[in-house]
Amino acid sequence: MNNQRPMFINILLVVLLFLVVGSLFSAVVGIVGSLLWLAVKILVPVAIIVWLVRTISGNNGNCHRRY
Repeated sequence: MNNQRPMFINILLVVLLFLVVGSLFSAVVGIVGSLLWLAVKILVPVAIIVWLVRTISGNNGNCHRRY
């Protein structure tokens, strides 16, 4: 039994496969990009606050006070 599909169906299946894979890839890249943007949006202000606190507190080497 020779059960081959016509060439048109094979081409159509390949095109549909590319469309599905492209859509999934686009969704994954969008989600990763959104997460990175959110991380940068949160981490940059936190880094600035930490830097300001360390600068204002003045690290002069007296971190370990002994009484």
